[in-house]
Amino acid sequence: MSIGSHIAEWLRLFRTWSSMSRPYTPDSQAVSQTLGKIDAMKAQLGSTPAHATRIGQIDATLTALKTPQEGQTIADLPMKHGALDTDEWDKKSQPEQRNTWTTLDDLHKELRCLNAAALKCGTWCFVIVSGLLLLMVSAYLCLHRADVRTSRYTPLTPTQSIGILQDAHFLELQLAALKEARNRTPEAPAASSQSTPGNPDQSHKKPAPPAQTTGTIQPHGQADTTTRPAHPSIKTRFEDLTKSLDSISLPYETIQLLGTASAELEAEDITIHLTYQEFLKHLRADVESLNTIYFWTIPPWRWLELSLWATMGCLVGLLFYIAGLLKQGLFQPEDIPMFGAEVLMAPIVVPVVFFLFNLSSISEFAPSQSSITMNIGVAFVLGFAIRRTIGILDLIKKRILPDPSPGSGNPRT
Repeated sequence: MSIGSHIAEWLRLFRTWSSMSRPYTPDSQAVSQTLGKIDAMKAQLGSTPAHATRIGQIDATLTALKTPQEGQTIADLPMKHGALDTDEWDKKSQPEQRNTWTTLDDLHKELRCLNAAALKCGTWCFVIVSGLLLLMVSAYLCLHRADVRTSRYTPLTPTQSIGILQDAHFLELQLAALKEARNRTPEAPAASSQSTPGNPDQSHKKPAPPAQTTGTIQPHGQADTTTRPAHPSIKTRFEDLTKSLDSISLPYETIQLLGTASAELEAEDITIHLTYQEFLKHLRADVESLNTIYFWTIPPWRWLELSLWATMGCLVGLLFYIAGLLKQGLFQPEDIPMFGAEVLMAPIVVPVVFFLFNLSSISEFAPSQSSITMNIGVAFVLGFAIRRTIGILDLIKKRILPDPSPGSGNPRT
């Protein structure tokens, strides 16, 4: 046999040896997780009379593993304060660790077999929820595609958006300049109608001439004869902005702030600066939303959009939760009605929580000051964690309608 043949044979033997499966040696974390799964499954199956005898035998096996036997100083499963003693486990040899792991793995597989009917039900539940999610996503995409194709909703063009934002920002700069000019303008001293004894020069002073136009806006209700009304260009620009906004659909909050700012401008009220800043927050979010062609952004369809995304978030959360239960072997068919209730509640509860965000003052998040994409993301998260969202609704209920006192005689909450 040639040298080349020998080298080829050695390489083949080396590949065969390297591809051989090596025995698995578990670490303390894997053992602790398996013990947790076994304890949880025993608690679930222990109430079933048909499995009571076998559960008792499994308990006896675990007790033997956790108790040192004859000739042992350390038990097969060294425990400390109800948990696996990591230090003692690491002191064991690898063959001992593998033997103990084999016993635990067999017990875990047997418990999964005992709970096979419930796990099969959970698998079907997972398939149904997956189908609902795929069906809903497909219908959502088809609806939006048809909406765009038929041009039932035309977004703002770049020219419209630039014009609106330009007028709005120009007004912001002019109002800021007027406010700064008012802060710098000294108040005119009041002219005395009578001379003051001991100061004869005052009797010959002429009344101060009227102040020049500064374009300032005085606080509402304070008369100031030395200041003329606001600069005409501000009112003209405000009217142009209002006309450009007439052709688009805006939420009520934005329209309300626009009307308030218009009234304050006519009354020369200095609080227009604060009102206009609040109006700009809403307007910028609305312009961003109206430039997003893929979503329903015009009220009241915006709330339907949030409901759909909340439902999809709830379905994704259920898939994640059911998959975790199946992995642990802990699925219980009794939870299926709760899953159905969560899917039905999500499209209603999430918009209601949005309605009550500002009223409850539990968060700084203001839906009316955020774009539709931000609202959709929040709605999806609230649907994904629907049980915690219902907890938020319960907290809002307690703030608006506090629990009755113990002596009221009404036990209902």
